[in-house]
Amino acid sequence: MKDGILRVWDINREKIIQSAATDSQICSLLWLPKTSKLMTGQGLPRNQMTIWKYPMLINSSELYGKYFGHKGRVLHVALSPDESRLFSVAADGTACVWTCHESGES
Repeated sequence: MKDGILRVWDINREKIIQSAATDSQICSLLWLPKTSKLMTGQGLPRNQMTIWKYPMLINSSELYGKYFGHKGRVLHVALSPDESRLFSVAADGTACVWTCHESGES
């Protein structure tokens, strides 16, 4: 089912706590412990990765581009053990390594 909605559930009460429209298919999800953010790997139309501020699910940043990144939907995202790099793999056969920066760094 493709509805393009990211939802956070309270599984004990079986209720949605927060939701946000992504305007695309969500293919993968990752929790970023150092920053308490969520990352989604997405499909069409932009095949991007989006970082969401938790718990409000405000779009914090998007990782995609015309000359780098993925041309197919992002199937999997992973975080290195030291949380310094993100890894992504897409349906187009590409794998990317992204360097993580603390907020305020360039």
